[in-house]
Amino acid sequence: MSLILLTLTYRCSAEQEEPELPVRTQYILTVTSSEGGSVSPNATGSYYEGATITITATPDDGYEFDRWEGSDFDNSGCGFARHCRTAITMNSNRDVKAFFKTETEDARP
Repeated sequence: MSLILLTLTYRCSAEQEEPELPVRTQYILTVTSSEGGSVSPNATGSYYEGATITITATPDDGYEFDRWEGSDFDNSGCGFARHCRTAITMNSNRDVKAFFKTETEDARP
């Protein structure tokens, strides 16, 4: 009777391929305001693509909200409103600014 010896060799390697994680794109949002009001929250920062950020423009006493600039905003719902809220969808770097103007007589309560 003969005995057959079988040797198996298993090779371990530190160079095993790791699964590639998807790259998540980030964009920068810069939010500012003109004289006469402020924007809250302070949302300036980096956000992942597709994130939606809601900001609110609030005029100081003697001022009223005028407009948003730097993004795809619809200002139509802000006429004579004390605050103007909008949402920004991050699909590119965005520079957004809220503008305020001196309050007009017909805007006063």
